[in-house]
Amino acid sequence: MKNETKGMKRIYLILIIGLLTLKGYSQQGEWTWMNGSNVNDAPVWGTQGAFDPANTPIGLYEACQWTDLNGKFWLYGGLDSGTFNQYSDLWEFDPAINQWAWIKGPGVVQEFPVYGVQCVPSPANTPGARAFGVATWVDNDNNLWLFGGLNNQWAGVFGDLWKYDIASNEWTWMKGPQGFNYSNGVYGAQGIPDTANFPPARSETNATWTDSLNNLWLFGGDSYWGAHNDLWRYNIATNTWTWIKGPNTVSDAGHWGTLGIPDTANNPSSRLVYAKWKDHEGNFWLFGGANNGSNTLGTYEDLWRYNPATNVWTWMSGLNSLSFPGYANGYCTPSTQNKPPGRFENRACFQTYCNSDHFQFFGGGYDINASGKYNDLWDYDVSTNKWTFINGSMTLNQPSVYGIRTVSSPANQPGSKMGSIGWVDPVTQNFWLFGGIVHWPGNHVNEMWRFVPDTACSLLCNSITGIKETNKYKVEISLFPNPNNGRFTLSQLEIRNYEIRIYDILGQEVYTQAIINQQSSTINVSQLSNGIYFYQLTNGRETYRGKFIKQ
Repeated sequence: MKNETKGMKRIYLILIIGLLTLKGYSQQGEWTWMNGSNVNDAPVWGTQGAFDPANTPIGLYEACQWTDLNGKFWLYGGLDSGTFNQYSDLWEFDPAINQWAWIKGPGVVQEFPVYGVQCVPSPANTPGARAFGVATWVDNDNNLWLFGGLNNQWAGVFGDLWKYDIASNEWTWMKGPQGFNYSNGVYGAQGIPDTANFPPARSETNATWTDSLNNLWLFGGDSYWGAHNDLWRYNIATNTWTWIKGPNTVSDAGHWGTLGIPDTANNPSSRLVYAKWKDHEGNFWLFGGANNGSNTLGTYEDLWRYNPATNVWTWMSGLNSLSFPGYANGYCTPSTQNKPPGRFENRACFQTYCNSDHFQFFGGGYDINASGKYNDLWDYDVSTNKWTFINGSMTLNQPSVYGIRTVSSPANQPGSKMGSIGWVDPVTQNFWLFGGIVHWPGNHVNEMWRFVPDTACSLLCNSITGIKETNKYKVEISLFPNPNNGRFTLSQLEIRNYEIRIYDILGQEVYTQAIINQQSSTINVSQLSNGIYFYQLTNGRETYRGKFIKQ
């Protein structure tokens, strides 16, 4: 199923196509209906383990999502629209060939979990059918992780942690109780790891991050008892949860503090949260979410930053109140006045790999009763603290305009939806959008869309060649050969007192080296896995960025 040589050829082809076509798109970028149905959501399973242009999952709401370290997209579980049953199938999507492969699972609804022995992988193991905001991560070793979720037919919430090994095609139950769990978890002492600790069972969150030390982080979500705003860290090496920050109670009002000012007392309020990112400095970010309190139902449009080194939250943007209608100063116009409307279930969030400090999200629900949904696309620039309205409409409940499948057009537009999932292709920088719910109840879709950003529209991805990048001082940095086997040379007119940092496609820092008083420097990262990487060369005043391929 895997072929590295063919994969690299596809990467080169996509790079060439991207360079030839990007200039032709209109100002806000263009959507293309790429896969799935615009009439119904019937699945096509095909042969397990085999890609095929006819394959497609059923229309799914709030499925699990991952982008692996090789740039492939994965989904698991989700809720279908006809029977409101949940699935337990694992799918892989290859954006280079626009095809799905059904990788694992029974192809039927409502499969019960098979736990096996804790920490022991087995072909028979499965997390079972689940949906509704399952927390997911990709670790630094390219394993897929999930925690929690809900099965509405069984009226149960999960509190178990699972790992999927792509190479062996096996699930492993790693931590947490079997089956449904209505307990309050075991918090232990804040900041102190303990093998007895585990978070309360929860769903309705994907505020998750993987740090540079390969720890998995989790914030908030909805449990049987109410919404949380606790922050947890899981250490893979020791199989241990640690309660890091926030209360061990539900429905907490939080503490915003002063806009833009870090404070140890700050903490986002209890909420059902979705949009999340991580910047190149390793800070965690989250946006919006729903307040599930009994007296004040509504959605937020606040943006938060968490620094894991200092254990401090900072309220960065938006209001500390519910259901703000939003404002946009036109398309593609960054402004401190711009504010996305409050929302939740905007799990379709993206991050442009050419600049890890630009965050994007699509759509989501206006309120927790699912009475309105958006199809707008927004970009946030960390360096300027400005939002940019990129595409779509700020008017609720817009219909889809499909056009012709695989044919791009400025008129094409996904309809308003919530509970969709999204990825970024690290080679082309294109956004991909799958599934979600158009109306409630029912009308879950299995359509796949691709968005090609316009480089003039504030996304700062002005080149996808991956060979040379030019900074604002017009000083050219050359990295050669590219692609390479892990050994390459960086050359500039004069490289003096710089530091090079290398990141994988998830933004994890994987290499650092000082460069002193040299016109060129040979870098050896042969120990890294094959794939796409990004480098940052900085001396504290000037910064240069580029991309290379190790093969």
